[in-house]
Amino acid sequence: MPAQTPANDIDPSDTPSGNPPSLGGRLRAAAENPANRFVVLFLIYLGALAFFYPKFSLRYTGAVEVMSELTAMFATLTVEPFSDVVSQKGTMIFFGGFAVEIIEECTGLYEMLIYVAAVLAFPTTLVKRGIGVAMGVPILYAINVLRIVFLLVVGRFYPETFDFMHLYFWQATLILMITSVWLLWIFKVVRRESPPHTA
Repeated sequence: MPAQTPANDIDPSDTPSGNPPSLGGRLRAAAENPANRFVVLFLIYLGALAFFYPKFSLRYTGAVEVMSELTAMFATLTVEPFSDVVSQKGTMIFFGGFAVEIIEECTGLYEMLIYVAAVLAFPTTLVKRGIGVAMGVPILYAINVLRIVFLLVVGRFYPETFDFMHLYFWQATLILMITSVWLLWIFKVVRRESPPHTA
């Protein structure tokens, strides 16, 4: 006959309580999840950028104008080796009989800010975040310049498709490119293992 354990010798912790975790416990578990922390921080950084950037843009309109002119200049310089009918005047680019104006939304600033928010929110060291910003922002800016060059070509030779390419195709593509550059940083910088030390 098996021996019976006295009731007063049973450890209460060994018995299922049947009670669900408290709200505080669930919140703690959610806060300790790296994916949840990233999403929360990303939204906080995005909210801060959305709040402060318009104030910066209104106060420093000259800086935004310079950024627009530089973007127009780089796009023009990219096309010039292949065509002698492209020119720039301020924020305007003329390509044959087609012209576009580079405004604030065309500079890639918004896309770069979204990328920076994603880099800052990711759990890694400050140095690797700095590398991510220094690496990704120029790449995204260069992609944006190529986007403008592409739209110039479309606008001159296929004007009937310009609105679709500008409003739909490239907007979706830029989101994909932000994600691609961010993932490139994660896999090439954040998760790169340091080489083993030799004696």
